[in-house]
Amino acid sequence: MTLREDDPRSVGGYRIESRIGTGGMGVVYLGRSASGRAVAVKVVHTKYADNAEFRARFRQEIAAARRVSGAFTAPVVDADPDAERPWMATAFVPGRTLAERVDEAGPLAWHALRRLGTELAEALREIHRAEVVHRDLKPSNVLLVEGEGDDGAVRVIDFGISRAASSDVRTQTGMVMGSPPFMAPEQFSRPREVGPAVDVFSLGAVLVYAATGHSPFEAENAYLAAYNTVHSEAELGDLPEPLRPLVSACLAKEPENRPTSSEVLDALAGLPEELSDEEGRAESSRIPVTTLSGHATLPSPGDGPTGQKPRRKRLWTGLVGAALLGVVVVASVAVVADDPASTVDEAGQAGPQATPRGSAPPGWKPWHRTLAPDEDEPMALGPACTPDPLGVFCSSSQVALTRLSPATGRVDWTKPMSQKEVSSFSLREPVVQDGVVFVGSADRSAGVDAFDGRTGKRLWHLDGPVGGFESLSGVLVVRLDELGPSETARYAAYEPGTGEELWRRELTSTSSSPFYAGPKDTLYADQRGGSGGIARLDARTGRTLGSVEAPEGDLWLATVHDDTAYYARWEDGTGVSAAFFVQDLGSGKTRRVDFPWSVEPEAPPLVHGDTMYLFDYGNETLLALDLKRGKPLWTSSRELRVFSEPAYHQGRLYVMMPDTSILALDPRTGKEIGRTAPSFDTEGRSFEELTPSSVPPLLAGGVLYGVTGPGIFSVADVS
Repeated sequence: MTLREDDPRSVGGYRIESRIGTGGMGVVYLGRSASGRAVAVKVVHTKYADNAEFRARFRQEIAAARRVSGAFTAPVVDADPDAERPWMATAFVPGRTLAERVDEAGPLAWHALRRLGTELAEALREIHRAEVVHRDLKPSNVLLVEGEGDDGAVRVIDFGISRAASSDVRTQTGMVMGSPPFMAPEQFSRPREVGPAVDVFSLGAVLVYAATGHSPFEAENAYLAAYNTVHSEAELGDLPEPLRPLVSACLAKEPENRPTSSEVLDALAGLPEELSDEEGRAESSRIPVTTLSGHATLPSPGDGPTGQKPRRKRLWTGLVGAALLGVVVVASVAVVADDPASTVDEAGQAGPQATPRGSAPPGWKPWHRTLAPDEDEPMALGPACTPDPLGVFCSSSQVALTRLSPATGRVDWTKPMSQKEVSSFSLREPVVQDGVVFVGSADRSAGVDAFDGRTGKRLWHLDGPVGGFESLSGVLVVRLDELGPSETARYAAYEPGTGEELWRRELTSTSSSPFYAGPKDTLYADQRGGSGGIARLDARTGRTLGSVEAPEGDLWLATVHDDTAYYARWEDGTGVSAAFFVQDLGSGKTRRVDFPWSVEPEAPPLVHGDTMYLFDYGNETLLALDLKRGKPLWTSSRELRVFSEPAYHQGRLYVMMPDTSILALDPRTGKEIGRTAPSFDTEGRSFEELTPSSVPPLLAGGVLYGVTGPGIFSVADVS
């Protein structure tokens, strides 16, 4: 692969010649030493270089990998974990990966398959003797050497996410360390407890792939592959009969039921060098996973990943970056699961429908505006922007409120911000309700100003400082006390158009934003920390209409939709979650939905009908979950790199992409319906320089509006 303009030309004294590949944590280059020796140089992405935990783990991984020396591994020859961008160099191995070999020429013949298994088992034996666990053995990490004398020999590469067995540096939650469908079940449910047995499981899966062209837990996306790995029997396909008992043992669900790498090596050595026709034919494409001495215990289909203990409330964190070079954060092409629950649109029709073009604003043409100052507008628009059919409303430290024309993107009017010095200033995104726009007050007192969204006239003002405000169920709910250590605060509701105070009450809650919209002019109040339940209130009077007890545990009430509450359970003091709890707010009944791995939601999930759509910031993927069955429907591709919260408009899902295009997806299957052209030129800008958007795309009158890192834009909806 050709070098890019921003690629280094030299790393640690090694001359960089070309790119070999790239992954979630870094880039791999072909380098040359001063003497001409070829090496593979792995350079960590910039965004991880400043993370102390990452550097500690990376340093330990280098030490562990250096302890591995064998004929079937690519040894580490040089490294600098303390460099500005940490790097590691391994011996360069000329050849194709097993994945490339099977893709190009099909499954391996018996003699090549037997050799592959024997050499992989010997490589794992040496790795495990050095007290190292590879943790990501897969076809793309197995090289088949090309060259006279060594043709076909095996080399195991990429110890980037391996872990010393004696390590006390704990795996970070929120990042999936490995690659479904070649990971062991415990890597999903108990990632901090993995040992050498995970590599044996992966060896079994790799042998099935080499013999059949597919993994034993193949699925249409990585999310379902993870589910199959934990819950389903292995699909062994046409795996030759002599290998089936051994591979089945390797694929036992419980690690203690798997053989060691040394036992696998001994068993492979005893297999015949040639097969008869009968031995080459498999009797069944699906058999129960067994150990060498009997059947392994399979988890029941209702069981889910367990073992994580939530310890605190929701953290509004940024992207987490402490993981190892070579970590593969998994996702797959978005496809429908077996018998998916249908998504029903507002008209009661199943499936996506052609989005009505509607009427665009008079004189509309596609437009875009950067967030930085320009000649036409010397003051920056600012990062706090909210699109609305009336226009795009933006606030900054220089202007209280600006409205951009929905037709042209030009500034219609601007409301200045006071320039007086204040001890602190917090920028708030504009909130729009029924033509009224609410922003942080122009006097810089952290109060609230309400403007007419059409004319820019200020309608009313509330003195600050206040702790926040939200438009919910037809009223503006304001926290009258600033955010602080106390869980008790005063709240009030106001008439949006006039500022008339409707009610005021004191509330004790573990949440800094405890109110949620309910149906028919009602609100829900999260009173955990006080009276301990979820109360239903009359939005106009504040009167309590009823309440239910909340589920126990350290849960974030992520959203309320159709009298149903959705809680995320946090893991071990982090901002990631492995499970959601769904509670009927009428009866109080609660059920649990597990994820195959931990996700990192940064905003409330989108719920439509019986489906939840969740943007996982940590992995930059969109997940769709069938809430009735508690199973995944689909997940977007890792290569797609979702870059915004999703929006549901008229039978379609819309998400932003890193290149500032907008993607339309079938909400039932995740398949792409179409996409717009990029609105900004992001050529040469790395993913590390861009930031996912918390603002979902807005569809209004057949026109899409987007707010992203480079700026604001408006484009025609995809056909």
